[in-house]
Formats: sequence, C-alpha cells, structure tokens
Amino acid sequence: MDDSPTKHLLGPKKKVKIHPNTVTVKYATHFPQPGDEGYDDAPSFEDFSSFVEETSDRKRLTSGGPTSKPCRTFLGSLDGQSKPGMDQKVSGGVGDQLQSFGEACVFSSRLTWGALFIAALAHGCVALLTRLAADRSRVPSLELLFIRSIIQVLSVAVVYYHQEAPFGPSGYRLRLFFYGMCNVISITCAYTSFAIVPPSNGTIMWRATTTVFSAILAFLLIDERLGLIDVVTVVSSVFGLCLVMVPNIVSENRSLGFWKEAFGYTMTVMAGLTAALSMIIYRSIKEKVSMWTALFTFGWTGTLWGACTMFVLQEPIIPLDGETWGYLLSICLCSTVAFLGVYYALNRLHPALVSTVQHLEIVVAALLQLLVLHMAPSIYDVIGGFIIIVSVIVLAAVKLFWVRKSRRQEYEEILDSPIK
Repeated sequence: MDDSPTKHLLGPKKKVKIHPNTVTVKYATHFPQPGDEGYDDAPSFEDFSSFVEETSDRKRLTSGGPTSKPCRTFLGSLDGQSKPGMDQKVSGGVGDQLQSFGEACVFSSRLTWGALFIAALAHGCVALLTRLAADRSRVPSLELLFIRSIIQVLSVAVVYYHQEAPFGPSGYRLRLFFYGMCNVISITCAYTSFAIVPPSNGTIMWRATTTVFSAILAFLLIDERLGLIDVVTVVSSVFGLCLVMVPNIVSENRSLGFWKEAFGYTMTVMAGLTAALSMIIYRSIKEKVSMWTALFTFGWTGTLWGACTMFVLQEPIIPLDGETWGYLLSICLCSTVAFLGVYYALNRLHPALVSTVQHLEIVVAALLQLLVLHMAPSIYDVIGGFIIIVSVIVLAAVKLFWVRKSRRQEYEEILDSPIK
C-alpha cells in the first residue's frame, strides 16, 4: 500500500457526475466603439444606475404588499426553495425592466436628435437677427460677442445649483480654459471675416470647415471614427454646402482685391479649425464637465476677450433704441439655446455628426430671409439646401433605426437566455 505524502494531501479520488441537462453559458461583454452602429446613443453608466434605482423602487413597492414576507428573497424563500410559478414571475419582471430600459434609450436618442434640430433652427435665427441688428444700428461684431458673453455668465447660477465647480474640477481646469479660448477665438475670426467677405459665404465656409476638421481631429486626438454611412452623409452634406457657396464666390464682386479677400476666407478656415478643436476638447472632458459649466466658461472668457479687443479692433457703440436691444437680447437667447443643444448632443454623438446637422442653419437662414427680407434664393441655393436636408434626415433616420434595432436584439437575446 502506497502511503505517500501526496496521497494523504490530495485525499481519495471522487467521481463527479454532470447532469445531462446542465447548460454552460459563457458571457461576453461588448461596448459599442466609435464607428459602430449604436455607439452614439449607447446609454451611460449614470443612465443605467438611475434606471436600476427606479426599477428597484418600483419592485419594492409592488412586492411590498400585505401578503409579502420579510424573509423572502428575489429568487424565492430564505431556505432556497422557490415556490411554483416564481420563475415565470421573475422572468416577467426581468423582461419588463429590460423593455423599459430599452424604451428609455430610444427616447434618449430621439431627445438628442431633437436638441440638434432645435440648435440648427436657433442658429438660423441668429444669422437673421445679426443681419437685422447690423442694418439697424451697425453694432460691431465684438461688441455683440461681449453682450452675449455677459448674459451667458449668468449660467453660473445653474452651475452652483448642481453643486459643480464653476471653473471645472481639479485637473481639468487648464483644458476647460483652453476650450473657452478656442470657442471665443473661433467666433472672433468668423465675425472678422464677415466684415471682409459676404456673411453668407463666410458662414457656409465656417460650417463646412468645422465639419471637416472635427472629423479629422476626432480621429487623430481622441481616436473616434466615423462609420461608412456617417462618412457618406457627412460628405454629401458638405457637398451641398459647396454647391451653395462656390457659385456665390465666383459671381461676387472683386472690388476688395485678391489678398484682402484671401485673408477673409482664411479667417473663416481658422474659425472652423478652432471651433472643431473646442468640440474635441469638450468631448474629451465631458465626463467631468457639464454643458452648463462649459457655457459659463464660454461666457467669462468671452467677456474678458471682448472687453480687451472691442476697443482696440473696433469702435463700440451704445444702442439707444429699443428695437436694437430687442435684436441683441434675441440673439443672446437663440445663441444660448443653440449652444446648449449642440453640447447636449456632444455627450452622445461624434463631433462631425453634430456639426453636420448644424448645416441646416443655412437652409433655415435662407427661408427666414425669404420670409422676412424677401430675398429669393438662387437655383444653386435650392439644390444645395435640398441635398443638405436629405443628408441630415437620412443620417438621423439611420441612427435612430439602428438604436432601436440593437436594443430589440439585446432584449430578445437576454429573454431567450436560460439564465436571467
């Protein structure tokens, strides 16, 4: 008889029988990556945790009736013996929770796209109001930026209400300040170019270059890529912008001179570059910085920048009539709504997609000019605007379709799983 120490340590061998109906399940977790379908509206951890808390409270209320016992657990009684029919109740409860969470995700996606469309509408109103204010009182662009920034500084009240640091959390303040400066420089370059080249051409080039640079910088700096459908819709929308802009550039008056006109369009390109960079910076810190903190940062940096530059580069005026002040306050309101809509969507969508939807600003501005100023668009404006509308609608429809489809597939896979 072999009495080796190994045998005493290991003990006698035992045979283990595996039931033939036993199912071994291997779980894998996959989070949508940039460029994948459904990535833009993937629910955040905060959304899921709030959903769990809500459904847990609801479950405690429904199961806390007079017949419920304190010793009963989710899977059955305390001694581990589940009653007949408990499995069906548990399965139904899990299915209801998963269905509610999927509906919440779809609603969040629709809310994101709705905010983007409202932002585009507000941007189009800003373009018309800026033209009306300039025609009425010749308000300089930097003074307009200064007044707008002062009003947006009031958003610090919302920041304190949410108990957030107004200048950003520690470790993110430098990037937040750089974000604010890029945003202010972008608007300054754009407004400066509008004084040299036609504002319509400058606005179109500003939007087009913002879209292109945001796609490139997002790939280079934060490794976010566009899917194939995203690329097609973005390129077609930019083509629509070019179709509107190029004929206007070719037919415009050349009295400014080549170098002055080249400087004006160079400023629009710089405005697009810095606008794209500001969106990329916010995209990288969105987990720690809310859109209200970003709005306050833009407000106080714009106030300082406007106070330092408008007396040097331009001659500010003091409007004396109520109509001009009505235009200015309307511009501040519309620009704030547009800002919040864009940066709300930036929490969930690729910067290039957000910028693409804002191309609708050109269409909205053209319609408002036709209704208010009776300025008829050219045939190139109509064709280009139609291409922009179709591109944006296709982009939104495809994104919403894939979000609903992916949530439905996940819901069915979990319900079909033998383990819940």
